[in-house]
Amino acid sequence: MANYDRYKAQTAESYENRCLMDYLVRIPSDRKLIPFISQIKGGKILDVGPGSGRYTKLLLNDNEVVGIDRNPHLCRLPIKVHQGDATQLAQLVEAHSLDMVFSTWMTEYLNPQQLSTFFQQARIAIKQGGELVTTIISKKGFGFLYITAAGLLRGVSKYNYSKRELQDKLREAGFKEISIVNLSSWLGIPWAYLVIAG
Repeated sequence: MANYDRYKAQTAESYENRCLMDYLVRIPSDRKLIPFISQIKGGKILDVGPGSGRYTKLLLNDNEVVGIDRNPHLCRLPIKVHQGDATQLAQLVEAHSLDMVFSTWMTEYLNPQQLSTFFQQARIAIKQGGELVTTIISKKGFGFLYITAAGLLRGVSKYNYSKRELQDKLREAGFKEISIVNLSSWLGIPWAYLVIAG
């Protein structure tokens, strides 16, 4: 997750500046993502990598939310954000204490081993009947382009995964019920997944 450290010098305002990829991929996928997040109610939730809180704010009215982020200074919401990353959940929360581990657009910074660790620690952190909800960049369509452009244009290592890789990693972590929903970009071109696992 070293590439995530590039945000240490940014402010919350500069972090939220939109770029071309926002318009091509994130804003179109929000058509599915935002209504899904908005219906999450009554839970104790850990948001892993909330950034500025763009999606976290949708959870605040009806949930108890705490965050963990390598750059907690980016979040301006009225929640506690601990400094740490997705591979350190066991150091922050008690086992089986959460209704949900939630994360949007953070997993692209996790290499395969880190992603496995995140899934394993999320599984331990959630209660019986709890869920992991996260977004993952796809190896298809704009997902491939997004990851490639990050490396070539910005020198940033990012990672994407196939549905099969995600299913295998989630099962290895102990998740039994797995739903993977396609998130499309501009013109309906695939680019990411919404993963719900319990």
